Amino acid sequence: MIFSILFKMRNVLVYYVFLSFISTAVLSLNFESILKNSENATVFHYCEFNKLYNFQANNATVPVLVFNKTENSTIYPARITTSSDAATAENPLLFAAWQKSQLTTWEVPRLVPSNKNLLYRNVTRTLCPHYVNINSTAHMDSFFITVSIDASNTDFTIRAQLVDDFVVDVGKPISFTVSPAHSQFYSFTFPDYLSSGVLRIKSDNSVCMSLSVQNFSCPVYDQENNLKFTGYWETITKSGGMLLTKEAFPLRVFLVFVVHSNDGDCSGHIEGNSGSPADRIKRVELEIIPSITYQDYLIAMAAVLIAFALMYIGAFGVFVWAHKRKERNELSEEYDSFCGEASVVTQTLSGADEVGFFNSDQLSSNTSTLARPRERIIKLCLNDLAKVNHDVMRRRSNLYLWNLMTIAIFYSLPVVQLVLTYQKVLNSTGNQDLCYYNFLCSRKLGQFSDFNHIYSNIGYILLGILFLLIVYRRHATEKKKATGIPQHYGLYYTLGAALFMEGILSGCYHFCPNHSNFQFDTSFMYILAIISILKIYHSRHPDINASAYTAFGLLAVVITLGMCGVLYISTGFYVAFCIFHVCICLFLSAQIYYMGQWNLDSSHSQNIKKIIISKIRSGRENYCRPEYPSRMALLVLGNVCNWALIASGLFFHMGDFATYLLAILLCNLLIYFSFYIIMKLILGEKILFQPLIYTVLALISWAAAGYFFYHKTISWKLTPAQSRTFNRPCVLFDFYDNHDIWHFLSAVSMFFSFMVLLTLDDDIANVDRSLIPVF
Repeated sequence: MIFSILFKMRNVLVYYVFLSFISTAVLSLNFESILKNSENATVFHYCEFNKLYNFQANNATVPVLVFNKTENSTIYPARITTSSDAATAENPLLFAAWQKSQLTTWEVPRLVPSNKNLLYRNVTRTLCPHYVNINSTAHMDSFFITVSIDASNTDFTIRAQLVDDFVVDVGKPISFTVSPAHSQFYSFTFPDYLSSGVLRIKSDNSVCMSLSVQNFSCPVYDQENNLKFTGYWETITKSGGMLLTKEAFPLRVFLVFVVHSNDGDCSGHIEGNSGSPADRIKRVELEIIPSITYQDYLIAMAAVLIAFALMYIGAFGVFVWAHKRKERNELSEEYDSFCGEASVVTQTLSGADEVGFFNSDQLSSNTSTLARPRERIIKLCLNDLAKVNHDVMRRRSNLYLWNLMTIAIFYSLPVVQLVLTYQKVLNSTGNQDLCYYNFLCSRKLGQFSDFNHIYSNIGYILLGILFLLIVYRRHATEKKKATGIPQHYGLYYTLGAALFMEGILSGCYHFCPNHSNFQFDTSFMYILAIISILKIYHSRHPDINASAYTAFGLLAVVITLGMCGVLYISTGFYVAFCIFHVCICLFLSAQIYYMGQWNLDSSHSQNIKKIIISKIRSGRENYCRPEYPSRMALLVLGNVCNWALIASGLFFHMGDFATYLLAILLCNLLIYFSFYIIMKLILGEKILFQPLIYTVLALISWAAAGYFFYHKTISWKLTPAQSRTFNRPCVLFDFYDNHDIWHFLSAVSMFFSFMVLLTLDDDIANVDRSLIPVF
């Protein structure tokens, strides 16, 4: 994509140089000698500004309209309005405006090509001003307009007006109309006190229009076919904006507005009918408001650093408080009756029950024997699933961190290279449609066009480091013991490192956000969600957790699905993914229901069928009643939530599969986390004060973050012009918008969520593992 843009840039530059050469050659000729050598007779008419004239042209004479300089000094350009009801598209009137330094041509009527060709009999052109600096006091030079036609007598009208509202002032909105035959451009000069300003555009309809910001020089490119030759440009429907800086435009700038012949460039597809010429008229309101100063930049940036510094101080205070208090609670007496020796019920084909008991050594020697089709685990305790040597499990757990670091390095370096190239292409081409910025709150710094959205990811980085420090301190002070949940800290380190990398990759995405690099922003969110689910499962199943290679292999599948969803989005893809989603939900539900001691083989379904038939024939009551009602109820609720996600994906998330996939992972993380807490409470365990506070803070911050995420400021699944309708002004320090606040709050939310995972089972830290249930 980048190379194709550079290739087009080269072609445009060659064409621009060629036109400049031809224009210079023509204008170097003497205007009077051109008329003298013309085969047609010339008729001079001396005209005044602001008067409407009726003339006639034919193939025998060439009317020459002379507009002399005005009495008073002026910096206003001339706007020429021409019309003719007699001329046709086959034989149009050809107008040529001769100025001191350029030639401007147009024809009446103007045929605008589209699905339904539009014919404009009234055409307006604004001539480029003659002055070359803002302090010029010279009178306006004279200019000539010649009119020719290859037909008999053809009437036309012409009026030349001085554009007295040509100069745009800071903070003073102006309104005007523009159409394919009536392009407009205005001038803006930075006051001495202003180094940058935000250009705001509003309109009351969705007619496609382009805005171009060009340097103060002639010619002005104000037509649809040449608008992109120079300067910065973007497409607009109902609203838009652009940051103007004195560094990029040290003198005056021209603000050019051109309505397109159809809405294809703004809607993404060619409209079936462009309507009538009246339907392509667009009313526009333009305003330039001052941007913030570099001092304001420093205040906004420092305020965020101070806020996160307070979190560091608070974390240190909590650590000191928790260390002094050392709150550890024993389990209640119900655990004595819940756990003991693990029992296995063997169901014979006749329906009789045989209960056999196995000691812990037999269970640990081969835990897969517990998963035979004709056996069901009734009660399982943590000591039965925590037999592997501690050092072995520590090394396995650390593999998650080493795998993550390897992936992060190999993934992030090409990403950084790519986004820096994006930034260079954006700066060199001026194509503002390349990146989906919130142009009403886009703060430029150096070569970074959207620095505030890059900087706001600092929360992920700082809180990721803080969580790593907390985990390291907890790890260093903890003694080896055979009580409580086995704490293998590799997963915790992986969560902190992944949060850190989310800040790096999200910042890279915001160099130039668009649909092709959105995966940079979500890849480590996928990792965080899956690693969190594995950590919750690891708490009660320490020996049978997935290996690091399996986990990151699953992540590779998830990211591949995300890529396919972005590139090959279709209803068929969604249906196939939903079927896959249902199968995964059913499989995981069986795994959780049977506490990981369940296998799917060819004989399992037959055995289940025989057991159910045997119970029915034996006349037992409640033969369909689940052995674990509480667990079954929670799993049914979780499956209903996933089916709701499937339905919402089919009806509401078409075109944004990456966000939909992330929503599935986060919702399942929330479901499993809720399941874990509820099972703790059902089994008589406690939620201590510290994890309870973290839970409340996480819920509050997640709710606030969701609000700001929902009120988005861009949408890359739409076209750039449509995305600009979501652009909103800054809401915090005149530097951060809703999405920046989402960055801050989501970073805080994830940090508190990880702290909940770290401290949730502190209430059973001193309880013997033979008394801790598995669920």
